Amino acid sequence: MLVVKGSSIQQDFKNGLSMQEVLAGTNPDMRIFRCTLKAGHEWKPEVYAFGDKTQFFMFMNPTGYVTTKDEAFNITHYAAFVPNYDAERFVIHAGKEDLEFWHFVGIMSEYDLTRMGNIHIELPRFRLFKDAWRYTEGHTGGVGSTCKSHMVLEHRFLGRYSMGWNYGKGPSLIGTHVHPDLEQWYFMLPGNKTTYTAGDESVDVTEGDVTYTTTGTPHGSIVGEGDLINYFWVELATDGYKA
Repeated sequence: MLVVKGSSIQQDFKNGLSMQEVLAGTNPDMRIFRCTLKAGHEWKPEVYAFGDKTQFFMFMNPTGYVTTKDEAFNITHYAAFVPNYDAERFVIHAGKEDLEFWHFVGIMSEYDLTRMGNIHIELPRFRLFKDAWRYTEGHTGGVGSTCKSHMVLEHRFLGRYSMGWNYGKGPSLIGTHVHPDLEQWYFMLPGNKTTYTAGDESVDVTEGDVTYTTTGTPHGSIVGEGDLINYFWVELATDGYKA
């Protein structure tokens, strides 16, 4: 397990945008950037061709909007956005407050090309976390967890990349479990106060902290009485899904 404390991520603004890479090198196929766009500014990110790179965004606070050629998406809650590669340009606009977000850029593998050539989510995809469909698993609902799990970017429908959100008040837990195909990054959102365990290591994590866990590592979280679990996860099936 690797952990980055949110307080250690420094901002460096150029033209109203701060963009700092986090956990560089944890996987050669994935780059992760912690970003802030100053209030009233806009940013036109680079676009990538299908077959080159997949990129997606997670917006953390309700301000601003994203525009494409034909649509505008208001950021009124935690939200995810996946552009349609280089088929159209898009612009991220900060509102009356600074817009805080994460930017993910992933290499497309042969697995991605084959899988997405058969089926994938319709792009562009903009989804508010509160509107994402709910699911439960044996290590959550099956062990009595009261945490609510939301699927934001579905497994296998964006190739190797996926995203979800866990939220709930303590006392509760995310039971210990193992992913044989997945590497995981957890991003702690406002109010989160949990103990995360991966392998034989445990760490207390709060808002702004990020963890990385390698494939095949047993992991889980505990939230105490009166505390909150509030984080989103990003997963990468590095070699594709085996099942």
